[in-house]
Amino acid sequence: MRILVLAVVFILALIPVANAELSLAGDELDTNTVFDLSIMGPPLATQQQCLQHLLSKNSLPALTVPADELVNYFYIEGMAEGIRPDVAFAQALYETGYFKYGGDVVPLQNNFCGLGTTGDGGRGAWFSSAQLGVRAQIQHLLGYTSTDLPKKEIVDPRYNYLKNSKNFGGAKTWIGLNGKWAIPGTSYGQRILQIHEQIMAEKT
Repeated sequence: MRILVLAVVFILALIPVANAELSLAGDELDTNTVFDLSIMGPPLATQQQCLQHLLSKNSLPALTVPADELVNYFYIEGMAEGIRPDVAFAQALYETGYFKYGGDVVPLQNNFCGLGTTGDGGRGAWFSSAQLGVRAQIQHLLGYTSTDLPKKEIVDPRYNYLKNSKNFGGAKTWIGLNGKWAIPGTSYGQRILQIHEQIMAEKT
């Protein structure tokens, strides 16, 4: 089964698709709406809701592991560091266009949040497993919202850079990532929270 998944991912990685940002083209977004959802905290949505929402948008996500396994990694890694795993998963959905990709990153990188990309064609960071890719994303979020060091070995290649920047530990909410994680990113946090609200609406 794992070989089949990897084969599908390799094929999909070679197929150009629409830019991830366009995946939200049909959704209304009120950028004036004010959200106040902390980056840190317990999940509000279940793993099943996360999985259902993903598969409702993309029944064949380009992943190196089964979709339910990836969701579980977000909960394992997120809860270990106190980061909301369900909203971190929503961030990954936004960044990858529901794992259709189409930007600088390809599926085999296990890079679910564009870590290390610069927008000029550079592929960014590569991770040897999906779980390490999730861990790096969670560690990067932790660096933005807290000055506490990660509990696990640091795999985020940008963590030390972030640690020595003015942004270290300064964003307490997802809206606080606007202009920091994404530049200019004036509605970055709102878009992530919009996806999270859609996850919350899934019936289990």
